[in-house]
Amino acid sequence: MLVKSKKIRVVVVDDEPLEINLIKKCIDWEFFNMEIVGEAQNAISGMDLVEELYPDILFTDINMPIIDGIKFSEMVIQRRPKTKIVILSGYDDFDYAQKSIKIGVLDFLLKPINNDEVFKTASKLKNIIDYERKSYNEYNLLKKQLSDSLPYIKEKFLIELLSRNFETEKIIDKASFLGLRFKYESAQVAAIEVNSSSMDDDNVNNWTYFIRNIKTMNMIKEFFERDEFIYIFYDTLNRIIILNNNENIDLFEKCEILKTKIIDNTQYFVSIGLGGIKKHMWEIHTSYKEALDALKYRVTVGNNVVILYDHINISNNNNIYNINELNEKMSFYLKSGLYDKAAFLVDQYFQNIDLNSKNTLKDIRVIVMNIIAINFKTLIAMGIYNTDEIYNLQIESFNEILLLDTLPDTIKFLHKILFESIKSINAKQTSQIDDIIIKAKKYIDDNLGDNELSLSLIAKHLYLNPSYLSRMFKKEIGISFVEYLTKIRMEKAIGLLKEGYMKAFEIADSIGISDPNYFSTCFKKYTSLSISEYKKIINNNRLKYNGYVKMKSAN
Repeated sequence: MLVKSKKIRVVVVDDEPLEINLIKKCIDWEFFNMEIVGEAQNAISGMDLVEELYPDILFTDINMPIIDGIKFSEMVIQRRPKTKIVILSGYDDFDYAQKSIKIGVLDFLLKPINNDEVFKTASKLKNIIDYERKSYNEYNLLKKQLSDSLPYIKEKFLIELLSRNFETEKIIDKASFLGLRFKYESAQVAAIEVNSSSMDDDNVNNWTYFIRNIKTMNMIKEFFERDEFIYIFYDTLNRIIILNNNENIDLFEKCEILKTKIIDNTQYFVSIGLGGIKKHMWEIHTSYKEALDALKYRVTVGNNVVILYDHINISNNNNIYNINELNEKMSFYLKSGLYDKAAFLVDQYFQNIDLNSKNTLKDIRVIVMNIIAINFKTLIAMGIYNTDEIYNLQIESFNEILLLDTLPDTIKFLHKILFESIKSINAKQTSQIDDIIIKAKKYIDDNLGDNELSLSLIAKHLYLNPSYLSRMFKKEIGISFVEYLTKIRMEKAIGLLKEGYMKAFEIADSIGISDPNYFSTCFKKYTSLSISEYKKIINNNRLKYNGYVKMKSAN
């Protein structure tokens, strides 16, 4: 019987029977070749079903008595790692998404259950499971091919060379007995990791990893088929290993060419760690260890690289930052619209990461979720998005984070998120500032005759800090508040002088200057003319204009 013909088995665990019924009826499970084979109302009963029914998919509520959904999911993953888990939650707190990442939950749905979202999730899970089942037979065929081309006893010996310190004479003797040829005394080891760049493969299980490795292995063997004294095999963790015993071959240069070939002919990301060249065969295990240490830096430098151990700077970073201080700074920079400072701060978050830890990637993702949570809280606080809009953005970000597996890609993603957010924040603030300036100008126009008119009075009217309003005036208008007020008053005075109906002291009073002498001083400073000089010019111009009009009439 073909594996792919079996129905996909689904178990639902929720302490609310109504929610279980909604899950059962929200979509046509038969359409996806799925069957709900069990249901339970608590984690203990749910665990019994998992042990008994071996479900392919588990839907579980996050908020259940005794054992919550996060702990339950962790238990299931430990006992049945192939089971795909979907968390159901009535809360949109992003902390749940962070915890879900840590334990390996596949999807996260918000209550009340949305039929379209369940349909999308079921479709995605079906594709993953079908791919795994379809790959099973292909994997067995490729495994047989590998077994035929690389006998187990030879592979075991090569692996032992990576982990044990043999005397050179014994290495040569045993290799000769097995039909392996070592000619030179020196040796160098390269370790290769390959990951898919296709989103379709990101959530599938180890079958896909094995198939991808075997295909890459075949390509590497073909690449080196004319080179003697080079051996290609798997280590105990299924990394592809190149053992070079040919002193005439520059393995670093070869790996650079090989990397380009793999990238050009596949959709894979390839990273190669290269140990140092050792003068003695018994040092193979040291070169191997160095190759693995170099490979760890893929998370730091990104995909599609050849990393030579001798070129990396291994040092302990003493720049440890307090996470709460970083969070406060990030919130401030976002609110202030300071993208450059926010982007620089992102790097400091990751200086606390232990790049040699096996949990490095998980630690990076948790930090990313923390920064994104601060970002979204800021956007809500500033009224740019409402909570429903933010929740959808959070889910999109959660899915994108799961696809990131290097620090450069992660930082690039964060820079993009922060840039878009600060762009929105600055646009919002600019709109608010424009509104403030418009209101301040109108208040000045409406109260120009008030000799008590001041920056403090306008700031009080607009419920603003006077210093803030002063800075906004200078920044947006280009001159200080006092200069602007004087300009408006003098322009008003010039208009009234041209009309010729009011005396100087009356004009001064009408524009809010109670002292006529001070008005005269301000006027001369603004126009470079005294009031009498300005009136004379106006009168002369008026006489010339009237004479011109009379001449025109006579003609």
